[in-house]
Amino acid sequence: MGSAIKRSAPTKSSQSKKLKTAEKPSIKKSKKAAPAPVSESESEDDLDQLSSDSEAEVAELMSTDSEAEANSDANSDSEAEAQSEDELDHLDNSDDDAQETTEGQEQAERDPNKKTSKEAHQEQKRLLKERKLARPLGEKIVHLKQLWEKLRVKRELPADVRKKLVEEIWEITKDNIKDLVFKHDSTRIIQTIFKYADKSKRVVITKSLQGSYYELAKSSYGKYLLVKILHYGSKEVRVDVLNELHGKFKNLMRHKEGAYVIEDAYKLYSNASQKKQIIREFFGSEFAVFRDAGKDMSLNDIIIETPDKRPIIMKNLFDTIKSCVTKGSIGFNIIHAAMLEFVKNMNSSEKEEFIDLVTEQFAEIVHTVEGSQVARYCLALATAKERKGLVRSLKPHVKALANDEYGNKVLITLFETVDDTVLVGKSFTPEFSENMSELIVSKYGRRPFLFLLLGRCNRYFTKIDLDEMAIFDELKKTTSKKDDLSRIQELNKLFAPIILNTIKTDCKELLLSNFGAQYVAEALLYAAGDKAEALKAVAAAFGGSTESSLHLIHEPFTGRTLRALIQEGHWNNKEKKVVTIEEPTGFKNLLVEQLSGHLEQWATGDGSFVVVSLLENLGADEKKQLAKGLKKYVRSIQTAAEEGNKGSALIVKALA
Repeated sequence: MGSAIKRSAPTKSSQSKKLKTAEKPSIKKSKKAAPAPVSESESEDDLDQLSSDSEAEVAELMSTDSEAEANSDANSDSEAEAQSEDELDHLDNSDDDAQETTEGQEQAERDPNKKTSKEAHQEQKRLLKERKLARPLGEKIVHLKQLWEKLRVKRELPADVRKKLVEEIWEITKDNIKDLVFKHDSTRIIQTIFKYADKSKRVVITKSLQGSYYELAKSSYGKYLLVKILHYGSKEVRVDVLNELHGKFKNLMRHKEGAYVIEDAYKLYSNASQKKQIIREFFGSEFAVFRDAGKDMSLNDIIIETPDKRPIIMKNLFDTIKSCVTKGSIGFNIIHAAMLEFVKNMNSSEKEEFIDLVTEQFAEIVHTVEGSQVARYCLALATAKERKGLVRSLKPHVKALANDEYGNKVLITLFETVDDTVLVGKSFTPEFSENMSELIVSKYGRRPFLFLLLGRCNRYFTKIDLDEMAIFDELKKTTSKKDDLSRIQELNKLFAPIILNTIKTDCKELLLSNFGAQYVAEALLYAAGDKAEALKAVAAAFGGSTESSLHLIHEPFTGRTLRALIQEGHWNNKEKKVVTIEEPTGFKNLLVEQLSGHLEQWATGDGSFVVVSLLENLGADEKKQLAKGLKKYVRSIQTAAEEGNKGSALIVKALA
């Protein structure tokens, strides 16, 4: 994360307002005695209001600016300075407004001594340039920016050209690193140098900044350099940065700029031990002061070892989480990790407070490993009323939830825990009905709907998945009343109509995907309700001549789909047999009708194993009729068998 905060370019109307402000006849002066030094933002506002024909006031204001600069160089990354420099950049690149020029000429005709808006514009540019050059390192920065613009071009520079530019910039910057990193324009130069520099230069930069990492993390502009140091720096440099920030992680997480640095440091550049070190600081001051306090211990381990500390640790952790949530950091990985420690150890009252805190933004925590587990804990432990709020919070985001690598697990847990299946159906079926064809062919999007059809089937869920589900079985024992089988059957009935309708209308597109073909077979076997129309549509999709390379039978996975539908079940390796469904679908008879007139093509081509499956599973009369039709082409089938078609060989054997 830690993305840059973009400023919108000034509009014509806003620029016009600034120019008109510059034409005001006088500047209001404070009547207070012995005023304090003017801040940069105040001095720049004065510049905006400067009268173009008042030289005495200009001199006085420039004097005030100099004093403000002397007092503000320690904080040269302030938003006011950035605003003035951005304004200058805009003025340098903007064209003069024709309408303003005309108005200015009319004003000049009325008052010959008054400057036109164009002249005021030029005067403002001149003053801002003088101000920029008057700053410490002002001339150096201007020259550096010219070199930097050549270095940072998007097209790849030749290695020798880049090296020469890096060396030129390095000679100017190497003695002023610390002075440059807190300025909004020059810090980008140091970032680029650090990216392209060799190891020795990076060492010089990091040594120059040691002791300043905390200030960099809080700086609006310096934070980007610190992230670059973490990204391009060595393992030792990362350790140095994290060690220097130790004791300040909690404060930085509550800081607008620092939170992004800590999130990147935690998510991208920390090992398991360092991650635990960062999270432990949220437990209280003892863990912030002493780096090895509770080292390599989870919160549960600490509570077991020192149970008397539990109340204060849980309060400190919750307060930190609450502060970050209210400040908009709920989507951060580091907050999800802290939340997971909390929910694993919370009691009943703490659970109520936590669920109340996250309900409105519940969808923001489901996209990470830790966040999805937090969401699943909440669903398993919540009361019926609390679950209703969580379902409503997820409702606008169900498509993204189902498609997410971790979010799909949250949706499955929701299906397993919420007893109010009518609420679940009403909340989610409208959204899913519009996107079902897309979800069915998605690696993760199909998983919740496979669960509705098959439950905890090891064909689609790994042992890790099944072990995680078992954890939440224990947690929901006191909060869910329905048995799992009844709940899943009810949801199957609610979602089956939109699933089967999708197959009926989009079966050809679905069967072009391996995931889609798998799901079509499972839905036609295990979905509740009337499947007749969907079955006919799938059978019809395989009709016609197979000579075309676009025929579905030539896809490597459709044969497996057809065989599963023909035998009406799947092979169970444990039982060493095909476990069939209770109610036959009649699909095999529908498929035989589509093969009529094209039996030779199927028996000698990619569909040969499908024909074998039909011979093995059709009733006696249907099998006899099919065999009679195949015998007409026995010679071509034998030829195909001799050429290596194993399915054709089995057909010949069956017909013998």
